[in-house]
Amino acid sequence: MEQTQDTPAPESHGDCQFPLGYDGVVRIRAAPHLVLTPRPQQQPILMGLSDWQVQVGGTCENLAGNVPCRLEWLVRSDSFAEKRVSHRRETFLVPAGKSFQVREKDGPLKVSVFELGLMGTGSLGFRVEPLLFGNQPFEVKPGEDASIPFDLVARIGFGLAPAELTYSWLPDFIERNVRSQLVGSVIQLKPDFSPLFNGLDATLDIYPTPLEGLQPDKNATVRIEWEIGHPESPPKLLWRIGYLAVKGGQDEVLANRPAAIGAMESSETLSFQYNLRLSKKPPAAPAPPPAPQGKKGNKKPPPPPPAPPVERMNADPRHALTVPRPRLKTFSVGLEDSKLMVRGGFENFSDSVVLDLTVKPYVRVAQGEEGWRVEEMDDHFRNLLENSRKQASYTLQHTEKQFAAVNVCLPEDVLILLAEFETVSVSLEKGAFERELFDLKRLPPHYVQVLKQAEGLQVLATMKPTPVSGTREVPFWALADYEASEPKGTTGFPAFEGGSFVSRVFATGVSTDNTVDLSGTVARLVSPMPVVPPELQEEFELFVSTICGEAIGESEASWRGVAHTIMNRVARKYEIWEECLTPTEIIKRTGFNGWNHPNAETARAYLKSPMNGSLTYRNQMAKLLSIVTPIYMRMAADNCWDVVFFYSPEAQKALRKKDPEKYKSDIPAFVDQDKGGKKELVEITSKVLGQEKDDFKFYNFKRPEQNRRLTTDEIEQAKAARVKKK
Repeated sequence: MEQTQDTPAPESHGDCQFPLGYDGVVRIRAAPHLVLTPRPQQQPILMGLSDWQVQVGGTCENLAGNVPCRLEWLVRSDSFAEKRVSHRRETFLVPAGKSFQVREKDGPLKVSVFELGLMGTGSLGFRVEPLLFGNQPFEVKPGEDASIPFDLVARIGFGLAPAELTYSWLPDFIERNVRSQLVGSVIQLKPDFSPLFNGLDATLDIYPTPLEGLQPDKNATVRIEWEIGHPESPPKLLWRIGYLAVKGGQDEVLANRPAAIGAMESSETLSFQYNLRLSKKPPAAPAPPPAPQGKKGNKKPPPPPPAPPVERMNADPRHALTVPRPRLKTFSVGLEDSKLMVRGGFENFSDSVVLDLTVKPYVRVAQGEEGWRVEEMDDHFRNLLENSRKQASYTLQHTEKQFAAVNVCLPEDVLILLAEFETVSVSLEKGAFERELFDLKRLPPHYVQVLKQAEGLQVLATMKPTPVSGTREVPFWALADYEASEPKGTTGFPAFEGGSFVSRVFATGVSTDNTVDLSGTVARLVSPMPVVPPELQEEFELFVSTICGEAIGESEASWRGVAHTIMNRVARKYEIWEECLTPTEIIKRTGFNGWNHPNAETARAYLKSPMNGSLTYRNQMAKLLSIVTPIYMRMAADNCWDVVFFYSPEAQKALRKKDPEKYKSDIPAFVDQDKGGKKELVEITSKVLGQEKDDFKFYNFKRPEQNRRLTTDEIEQAKAARVKKK
């Protein structure tokens, strides 16, 4: 039928006009126009996660029977943004007088928490579309009066771990004000879940808030898993801010390494987000079917059926906490009494942080008229010494032993002396660190003379986090920001990488903002202590450790007195001393017990590695070496009034108290020996100690000429006699 000029358009309503003489067939399709007005309903209490009978209804007009409809849920929660989820089962509009209800085909309307992904506190809106020609859908938005509220709390709180508190009764508001949340603080996770979620598995991912448009950094993400409502879960829910650390055993924190904390721009704070996922426990795997019977060749069992999928619910990322960004506050190098020192400090790290850092010294070397280059300090020293050996000879006069020592201690030995430069490490404790890199006094004499000739030895130091195998390298500026990266910043710590200053984007560490000049210090070391040749080093170790065991806690004067006592007894015409041709024999055979004292072990450890030795007597050991080495090498100016005996009054009293049968007096027997004879002693304590009040008394022979030392020829004859006797 063609539409006439006066015929209404198809979409219009009203009378339909036909031309005169029309003899066609007219079919009229009519449907009731439903008037559906949603109203708030009395909602049943949510009792389980699977079947929540909800009420969707209101008033209606022209609804004469059950009408199929399409139901879509509009879900909004504090755990995620609004989403739309279609109802999975067939639904109908069911009239009840002037009211209606939305019901399922086989019963009341039910929803599943997992089907809709309900987490947190929110409401269910809905959209109902009658499947009846000519009727329009209606929609109730979440939060409107007719929507369905739900309260399934699922959130995580973050508070400082109670184990760190000095007093466990401190309330939260004091905790927040007294102890700040900083990178390195141990955080107690405080889950807040609806009881309906008990028994579900929770998975929590914590990570630095990414830049807009970027995904979270997987290398900086901490994952924590536990069972909701399990009584043993709360003590394990610990996280260390900015670290890849979670609770392990009863008192163990695993993966104690900093993560890539923070974005690429410089900022005053670091923020973290968390992502929460809840899931049902995976169903038990079905038992495998029995093996087929029959043919012998068919031995391969059929593949097991696939496991049913695990039901999960995901929340959107939420803000966890915001903390101040750690910053490198100070980092400098300095010279203190010939010692090259490095110091530094951070702010906004928790006191519990122990951060391993690698420090290395470099020198700035003049190049051309105005330029300069950077070299590793140990490489530069080696090059100077090697060139010196090839181009120059030593002009100093040496004894035979000294000359041998100089020639044995070749410049290649600097590989040992400076080996620690390769792996110098410091630990950040309570926000600060300090380390002695090198003591110039340890250098042999000819090394010092070579360095003295090198003008303008400008030394700086660099620092970076100590690398750990299997851990992603963290850019230093991301771990501890520094002023040089600030907008319009003119001071700070230059970015450093591979022996050169670079953009901070390519840096793995930073350099000190100052340098020190070694020239003046080196010039004062032209006459350092002599070198002990390799063949005497074992004996020298015994010599030093004995003095340390006997007198490390006393004054320098006592150190000299004990050292001279040992050396003045060697090959002396007095009882068994005459047979002791070396300091080793004197120590082992004439009554010295210090080499067995615990302090002697401290001395031996220091001699092997001064930087790694005990801190207890580190400074004293450096001074002791400078005093006793010339005595051992027989280069001291005097022999300390030819001292040959000493004892400790307090130690003697203790021995007598412990064993009175063996020790009859508080004064050793040697003090009063041979009165009037050639072995008679004279006390010289005041001469040895001066004004010091140490617990020692020193003695020499009243007639030393009657107890002289063997001559060189006599010593050689004694040695030859020993060889012949063997």
